[in-house]
Amino acid sequence: DADRDGFVLGEGGAALVLEELEHARAREAPVLAEVAGWGSSSDAHHLTAPDPRGAGAAAAMRAALADAHVPSEAVGYLNAHGTSTQLNDRTEALAIREVVGTTVTVSSTKGVTGHLLGAAGAAEAIACVQVLATGLVPPTANLHHPDPDCGLDLVTGEGREEKVDVTMSNSFGFGGHNVTLVLRRA
Repeated sequence: DADRDGFVLGEGGAALVLEELEHARAREAPVLAEVAGWGSSSDAHHLTAPDPRGAGAAAAMRAALADAHVPSEAVGYLNAHGTSTQLNDRTEALAIREVVGTTVTVSSTKGVTGHLLGAAGAAEAIACVQVLATGLVPPTANLHHPDPDCGLDLVTGEGREEKVDVTMSNSFGFGGHNVTLVLRRA
């Protein structure tokens, strides 16, 4: 939001059960999604501030797409790290535009959950699994005046129905630690 002024801490936990696809199918477990790829980077720009060019975030996103063998245009939904801080949101938006373009559907779940710190990545991956399973993209809560500097297709107000086959989830941490997951419909 153009009027944002920082993030709110939240409390919570989240967990995903990961297993080999063949094993899950052999035991007839419902397979909700496939972890198609992941990427990580460390820009080590500053203890708390991201690289202003978004280089570390972009590197993690590119690595995840390469690991998944998925072209950037296949990503239908991206769950942004989206902390609601000026520096993070602008540099993440820059990285998203650079790697997957401006037409990918983007939202952040932190407006609902707060920043769960250690649990944020798992909770956001679960949100991506739900998008794949339901075709409903969650909105970014409290996003009333999109920042024109972000320049992305942000979901505001109500959720949006879309058939999505590939999602991407960004998790960026203090000290320049960046991780991106690519999840795909199973």
